[in-house]
Amino acid sequence: MMYRKQKNEKDVLYILDHLREFDKKEVQAVHGDNWKEKVFEQIMQTDFDVLMGINSEGDVPVCMGGAWHLDKDEQGVGVVWMLCTDDISNHPITLLRELKKEFKKYDEQFWFLYNFMLAEDEQAKGWLKWMGFDFSMPRPKNLENIMPKGFEFFYRIRKPKGLE
Repeated sequence: MMYRKQKNEKDVLYILDHLREFDKKEVQAVHGDNWKEKVFEQIMQTDFDVLMGINSEGDVPVCMGGAWHLDKDEQGVGVVWMLCTDDISNHPITLLRELKKEFKKYDEQFWFLYNFMLAEDEQAKGWLKWMGFDFSMPRPKNLENIMPKGFEFFYRIRKPKGLE
């Protein structure tokens, strides 16, 4: 089950303490040794709700994510992100069904979504491809200084309304 809720310290810390190995490698590569404090602070200081996934046994978080606009980007461009625990592997159908709904909301706000990820994370790459993300664009010049080696750029362009 996934739902949108106001982020809280307990849920964010739980996920950061139980990250999938690939997600942990990503945040360590991007944020360095103090990754947990930096990511926690970044998530808690932003003004947005988080898409939160919980397991069927109760209110135990298995993933959190969202999309936001960075000041450096033009209007309508957003960065999409998700951090998961290992338990997300037990809920792939629910995850994809809920992400499909979530991306309908993102499509109202963003015509272009992007980020970068560990190239070796085939599970997340599969989810992203299913959601319509593309991996064919080479490393964008403006991300060369922040995208670590071994990472891959991905993006999604909103389909024009009324055209299928």
